[in-house]
Amino acid sequence: MYQVEKWQYSSWQKDTRFYLLELCQDLFGNWIIKCTWGSAVKQDFGRSNSTICPDYQTGLLWYEKQQNRRSKRGYSRQL
Repeated sequence: MYQVEKWQYSSWQKDTRFYLLELCQDLFGNWIIKCTWGSAVKQDFGRSNSTICPDYQTGLLWYEKQQNRRSKRGYSRQL
């Protein structure tokens, strides 16, 4: 069963780089962290990676850890 109200999304940018972070569910209801990054200048889609989380709480911890990492590396959060 999907729990859309728990899904998280954030967008980050630094100079000419972007980083998108999502905590959501796949078609089977598994919680996953999806990261997409690349150049904000080039006309490409960048690279992405998805990681299956054991549960929502673990996914939330991983999500927050990635947010802290972006902040420490000088990225600013986009609204």
